[in-house]
Amino acid sequence: LSQRAVERRSYARVMTTLRVLAGDELGYVRVCANAPAASDDDGESLHLIGKFGALNRASATLRMHHATPNAHGDDALTFTSLGTIVAARKGGRVDALDARSGAQKHKTLRVDGEIVDAYGSCSSATAMDVIVVHASGEVSTHGVEGDGDWKRRGSFTAMANALSADVDTRLGRIVIGGKDFGNDVMIYDIAEGKRLYKAKPPPVNWLNYRAPPWVSATCFASQSECVRFFVGTGEHRFRHYDTREAKRAVLELDMGNAVITSVASSADGNEAYVANARGLFEIVDLRAGRTRGKFRGNSGSIRQIAVHPDGMHVACGGLDQYVRVYDVKTKRAVASAYAKQALTSIVFDAYTPEVEAANAKSANKKAKKSTKVETDGSVKKLKKKVKRVVASDSEDDVPKKTKKTKKKLKMRIE
Repeated sequence: LSQRAVERRSYARVMTTLRVLAGDELGYVRVCANAPAASDDDGESLHLIGKFGALNRASATLRMHHATPNAHGDDALTFTSLGTIVAARKGGRVDALDARSGAQKHKTLRVDGEIVDAYGSCSSATAMDVIVVHASGEVSTHGVEGDGDWKRRGSFTAMANALSADVDTRLGRIVIGGKDFGNDVMIYDIAEGKRLYKAKPPPVNWLNYRAPPWVSATCFASQSECVRFFVGTGEHRFRHYDTREAKRAVLELDMGNAVITSVASSADGNEAYVANARGLFEIVDLRAGRTRGKFRGNSGSIRQIAVHPDGMHVACGGLDQYVRVYDVKTKRAVASAYAKQALTSIVFDAYTPEVEAANAKSANKKAKKSTKVETDGSVKKLKKKVKRVVASDSEDDVPKKTKKTKKKLKMRIE
């Protein structure tokens, strides 16, 4: 066997279960999964195993994200335990879907006008807030409890024409950008509607001309506490901002020759993944200040990038109708699936069988621990009771009934 074949086989043995949800322009959410325990070819291929929703082009998905716990939620909540996908759709619709079954967890949220994106935050398994970014530049917050109706919590106007946004639900921050002067990238506190940061436009060029802002993609850097963020522009420029340093980008790179459609952060925040409208998909090493390589194989516009929670895999979906999953370290495509329709959004479903098994194992450990604590507590109580009986009087002074009780307690402890 060749060296590459050996590497493929060894990788297939250690590869985790991959499950990807991809939204298309027909309104469906398509489910793709692999079988890592199978043969090499099956283990490295995604299979289209089903789809959620109904045929409706007017409600095609725009973006999808995992609902995440907010600052007021239970510490035990994680996005994997919630298992909820928030899908922003055309026509001002937002759906909260169960990642496993595709069933709607809450009623469909409907807002006026077109929307750009939507993000979900949860304080419990049944209560959810959704932050909706409107194309008009308005940011609105809506809440729901169980099967109840959505209630509008509040809103504010961030700019006049929004194109992209990213939300950190834990810190309650949003980075948002749009098109034309006055709509450059900004950071807001969602609860107060207060602007915390506004970027300065880039300097004029050699013709003394400054192009109007065109923020086509935005993303907070992971583990940066909303201090750092990435921007992709319609002039195929990638920018890295650090709010502690300056109002202008600390790094700016020219990426390809098409509009940047999506940017995403690596798990450690030290790299950025950048995709454009012509299938370019690159890695930017932020510490080195240059690109580290390309993910190859895409032939059409990439609409969204998804990063797996393990930080080892990244996926993309776009107009070439393929879902592709890459290994971040080797930049090699490890799985792919033909989705049969042009894709508009993509997200990993982290609640795989492996996660279910890990959760079950953790629950069993907790149950055993609680049982042990209860048993130890009962034994301690019995010992204290025996001591009280023994210390009360001498053997001769204790009544026969008390002697019998003492013997029974000793037998139970032994």
